[in-house]
Amino acid sequence: MITNTILAWSSGTPGYRTGAASDNGTCDADGCHNLYSLNSGSAIFLIKPQTAYSAGKAVKIKVAFSNSRGKKHGFEMTALDADGNRVGTFKKIGNTTQVISPGDPARELDKADKGKYIEQGTKGVKKKSWVFKWTPPGSATDPVKFYAAGCEADGKGTAGDDYVYTTTAEINASTP
Repeated sequence: MITNTILAWSSGTPGYRTGAASDNGTCDADGCHNLYSLNSGSAIFLIKPQTAYSAGKAVKIKVAFSNSRGKKHGFEMTALDADGNRVGTFKKIGNTTQVISPGDPARELDKADKGKYIEQGTKGVKKKSWVFKWTPPGSATDPVKFYAAGCEADGKGTAGDDYVYTTTAEINASTP
């Protein structure tokens, strides 16, 4: 039974676990990785977006851990405008990330939020960084703030030596 649980979460978390105020906290609140306080580990977890975006044109974003002792890593991310609305859409690059699907009941994601959340995929849990695309809305909405929660895990299937982190980054539309 534990093996099935580990495999299920290696392929991603429930939706709405980015640490954004409008979401349902992070994976430390769900009882999975709650042995240590949020952001209490020694790793550094960052979002690295491009410096600016053009309305409707995809940009690459990197989410990464550094100084991590974990054997497995994961993340979940969304983008919000200044009013707290989810904006833009995410698209995976390669097979280490996946866009969370509203059709999966374990993810609890509303249909309206299709494309609004991205996370590591099963093949991404042994990575410490992930690159993917985000396409902003067709008209500029500044600033856009990215919210991400990341998990640094020892890979043993228990909460021991598992740390959860949150981070944010802002990006604005480029000026003509």
